[in-house]
Amino acid sequence: MKKNIGVFFGGRSVEHEISIISALQVIKAIDKDKYDVVPVYITKDGCWYTGNWLKFIDNYRNYKLLLKRCRKITPSLDAHDGTLFAYPRGLWKRSRAVVKIDVAFPVFHGAHGEDGCFQGVFEIMNLPYVGSDVLSSAVCMSKVFTKEISKAIGIPVLDYYSVDANRWFSDRENQIKQVSRLAFPVIVKPGNLGSSIGVGKAANVQELENAMELAAVYSNTLLVEKCITAIREINCSVVETVRGVEVSECEEPVITPGKLLSFDDKYLSSASPVEGMAGTNRKIPAGIPDALKKEIQEYAVKIFRYLGCSGVARIDFILDTATGKVYLNEINTMPGSLAFYLWEATGKTFATLLSEIIEQSVKRFAQNNKLKKSFDTNVLWSINGNKLNNKLSGKL
Repeated sequence: MKKNIGVFFGGRSVEHEISIISALQVIKAIDKDKYDVVPVYITKDGCWYTGNWLKFIDNYRNYKLLLKRCRKITPSLDAHDGTLFAYPRGLWKRSRAVVKIDVAFPVFHGAHGEDGCFQGVFEIMNLPYVGSDVLSSAVCMSKVFTKEISKAIGIPVLDYYSVDANRWFSDRENQIKQVSRLAFPVIVKPGNLGSSIGVGKAANVQELENAMELAAVYSNTLLVEKCITAIREINCSVVETVRGVEVSECEEPVITPGKLLSFDDKYLSSASPVEGMAGTNRKIPAGIPDALKKEIQEYAVKIFRYLGCSGVARIDFILDTATGKVYLNEINTMPGSLAFYLWEATGKTFATLLSEIIEQSVKRFAQNNKLKKSFDTNVLWSINGNKLNNKLSGKL
């Protein structure tokens, strides 16, 4: 019997639209002989919808009509249930079961989805879900935490300085002095965002202030990195399957020298924006020496394993061509287009990649559910109820 795979996407994130593109790519590619797909769309204000109309990109052009044609739903949070109910329309009306989900497949980018929030929902529901768990998702979403951990395990990162946005605005003069120790130019980023949103380059104090104000629009944590002028970006993907951890071919996004890879470069430069990250201009393989390729792949697997990641991730690196040194840039636990193009370069189809990470999620779920979730104790029997009630009564 085929499993119902709930593909969850959208969400309260500035990367909302990119999530839609990636999710529809997953829905199209998933093996329909093995799985039935249930699209679950989360609106920008946090409402849940399902319906076959959600499977087609053209329908999102008329947003109000799309939602009218779909069913508003609410999930059961009972463990082992996995049921999605019709949203109650009245005070005395009972909710009707719409569909039961066997495996959740979150395809969120950014906040309230890729950062561990929805993974926590699936843990409460006791539902198998694809991808990294709560802790791994949360840590990888933080560029600062990722850098700190990378340094601790011997993976090089660029020199950086991070500051809380409130502290930046209340103590700007002192913070500028701290940042200046990196020496201009610098790159400024929101501390927990992707898709190149809110990223800026600063060659002087005025540009730094402008870039920090832009980043603060999107995040309360601001990250400033030393800028490498002679730069190449090299990325690869890591996946965990039932057979173990595998690493993909390396790629190099093609960008104008001295220019940052922007949101437009990633998602609007291709002839068809629905291609998402798959449409970005890139070299596969990257065209780097075998020794460097091996170094990057080993770093990628090391950080993936150390942080307990699962599913598929894309790990991005920076190569300083002037020195030959490579630095870890960031980890994407839910990369755009799920980085399937990197796996196609190894002979693995998108459909196969999806089946493998779904199978791994079911295996991980079974292993986790073997762990004891309760501890037999008589502690409640030993409590004197009268004494406890007397103590509580004065505090209520």
